[in-house]
Amino acid sequence: MNLPLPVLPVYLVDFFGSALMIVLSVAATRYAFRLMRREPRELLWSYLYMLTLALTAFSMGRGVGHIVRDILVNTGHTETWNSISPVSGAINTITFVFISAVTLYYSFVEKGFRLLRQANAKLSEAFDEIKRSRDQAILLERHAISDRMAATLAHETRNPLFTIANFAKSLLRKCDKDEPVSSRLQIIVEESHKLEGLIDGILKVKHDLPYLRHRVLAADVLAGLEKGVRDKAEVARVQLRFSPGPDDVWLRADLESVLVGLGEILINAIEASPKGGAVDVAALRKGDMAIFSITDTGKGIGAAIMPKIFEPCFSTKEYSAGLGLSFAKEILEANHGFIKVESVPDRGTTVVVAFPVATSEGDETPAAAGGETGR
Repeated sequence: MNLPLPVLPVYLVDFFGSALMIVLSVAATRYAFRLMRREPRELLWSYLYMLTLALTAFSMGRGVGHIVRDILVNTGHTETWNSISPVSGAINTITFVFISAVTLYYSFVEKGFRLLRQANAKLSEAFDEIKRSRDQAILLERHAISDRMAATLAHETRNPLFTIANFAKSLLRKCDKDEPVSSRLQIIVEESHKLEGLIDGILKVKHDLPYLRHRVLAADVLAGLEKGVRDKAEVARVQLRFSPGPDDVWLRADLESVLVGLGEILINAIEASPKGGAVDVAALRKGDMAIFSITDTGKGIGAAIMPKIFEPCFSTKEYSAGLGLSFAKEILEANHGFIKVESVPDRGTTVVVAFPVATSEGDETPAAAGGETGR
């Protein structure tokens, strides 16, 4: 082979470039094949594999053609090359047609896949909506069951309880205050009053009794809470720590029902705290809200349970109907309050209940049964 010096580098670049093009296209095809095997449902990898396969065929046809041409022309076999060069050109043309066809096919298939993905997204959204509707229906059914249970129990218990309380009061009036039986009768009267308040709170939530909203001092709410749960805390050996109530924080609410609602939360905090533990209760003003906070030293509430704690019929206790916190929430919301719960595992739980501050004097504001309750 006798080539002029300036032409030799051109032939060398053409020769080795053609060989390198074949090697790189084969490597790209192998990599695309591995991607397709790894994710067979991914349309892009299938398209990439078909494209690199076509490019490999083109590289073979063009690269081998150039190498053969260089060898034949420079060894004096130009006529032989002229006879087979149309074959190399035809191969190149076919590969270009194949690449165009694959690209066009991909565009149609990709459009179909896009429509399928959109349909799948809509189907998934519809399924989620059905699931939410089902969960809502279950929750409404639980509310209906708890409402019927509570209303029935309240109505059936109210009259016998009043009879017991009145009978105890009658006996108490006839007894000497120094007699041992007098203190026991006094306990019956006091506990009956507590049960009457609980029953009235339930009936008010169910719109069977009107709310009597008036200006209430936050300190009086704290005092009522302490009196109502003091004995239970002593039995449970849990220390109650009440912060001094503020003298200038007022809220407009039905005192009896608020005490029932906050009392249920406080009792739950006492039951959640271990023996020797403590429950902190405080009230303060923040902006135009009267804030009550109850913090226990229990195990806390898990993230999975937190959304369910106010659902009717839900309880983690073995012997509980799961109605206490549900009714507490309804009672407090009926008094225009809202509840926020914060809990840290193994460090306790804080329940914050906020009410709008009462800023002006006013008479008692009854809310008719079945009327607006702020819910």
